[in-house]
Amino acid sequence: MAHKYSKTDGAPIDHNAAKFQMKKFRDKYPSKDAVIARFIGSDIIHKILKHPEAVGLRVYFGDDDRDQMEIFFVGVREDGSNIWPDAGKDGGGGTIADHTFPCPPYCPPGIGG
Repeated sequence: MAHKYSKTDGAPIDHNAAKFQMKKFRDKYPSKDAVIARFIGSDIIHKILKHPEAVGLRVYFGDDDRDQMEIFFVGVREDGSNIWPDAGKDGGGGTIADHTFPCPPYCPPGIGG
């Protein structure tokens, strides 16, 4: 049976579990210049989720023109299909979010590379 995607998919995790996973990632990529996080504003996320068929987001990983990790957010329908911007065969009309700010150098106080 195919998974039916829902606005309720996902769950919170404990702060300590998140910190543990963050540490494992940093241990795996110990370079002080390694990207450990990315920031994106809420307006573009709300724009994606405002699509009438969107039940959530899918995060894609890629490399930018400097070969640094980038992430993209795409709206997802209940059937699991992506809501792409073009109005092609899948209905489209969605938004893809990009242009996130990497940490480092855009880190919260006390955290950095």
